Amino acid sequence: MKKFYSLSFILFASAAFSQTPVITALVDGPCPGGIPKVLEIYANGVVDFTKFTLENQTNANTTWTVPQSLGSLGTRTNEFVYVIMTNGSLATATTEFPGIVAGNTIESSTMNLNGDDKVRIINTVTSVVIDQFGSGGDGTGLAWEWLDSYAKRKNGTVPTGTFVEADWTFTPVNTLDTAGLCLTPPAAQLQTIVSLGNFTLSNTEFEISGLSVYPNPVKDGTLYITSNSNSSKSVEIYDILGKQALKAKVSNNAVNVSNLKGGAYIVRITEDGKTDTRKLLIE
Repeated sequence: MKKFYSLSFILFASAAFSQTPVITALVDGPCPGGIPKVLEIYANGVVDFTKFTLENQTNANTTWTVPQSLGSLGTRTNEFVYVIMTNGSLATATTEFPGIVAGNTIESSTMNLNGDDKVRIINTVTSVVIDQFGSGGDGTGLAWEWLDSYAKRKNGTVPTGTFVEADWTFTPVNTLDTAGLCLTPPAAQLQTIVSLGNFTLSNTEFEISGLSVYPNPVKDGTLYITSNSNSSKSVEIYDILGKQALKAKVSNNAVNVSNLKGGAYIVRITEDGKTDTRKLLIE
């Protein structure tokens, strides 16, 4: 049986993040039949999609199934691509979202999802989980439920190979029930409500100038965080499953992490409205 490993481990030695597909939005449409069902993916850098596969996990199932190769998308550079549910969803999607055209889409039964289902992208060869939306069992009633609604990744956040709720903006269930050119009479085009194609991954607006997070690995229970600014900082630390392990204010440029078990973590630092992310190892 294949084993799946978090991207956190694979990318640990480097802060660079490029040549990677990023899940940036999901839409569960209001049109008859529950369409369009749309997954937006951003190709960060030069991405060879023949190396990647999309999978889903529906309802309370714990098995990832219905693999869809993304290979037909070819090689893309810093652009958005889409996976659309089959059965007429593509025509509706291109009407509701002008930025979606046949040339940058795949129609797939993998997107035959309800708003309580999960998706992930894996590296087809290495089985590494690249990005994931949704966690736990059935998403009904959870913060990330996207039934007749949508979810969008926050600008400036990067995939960690796990699902981190704090990286996403969620809208209430049934937000889209009264929207869409598909309704009778026609209502507002979905693009005016769910603005796709505008995610920004690498933007200095979201980077903290002169940020330093050390030592790495941490051996004595104290993590130091400094920057070019003397402004106050807050920190959130997530384990490889995307669960928040610590949330604290940085005091005297230090954070006590002695209660964290040894392993790999993702550290998110916020300062003056800017957020930066680092990978961290605790021994």
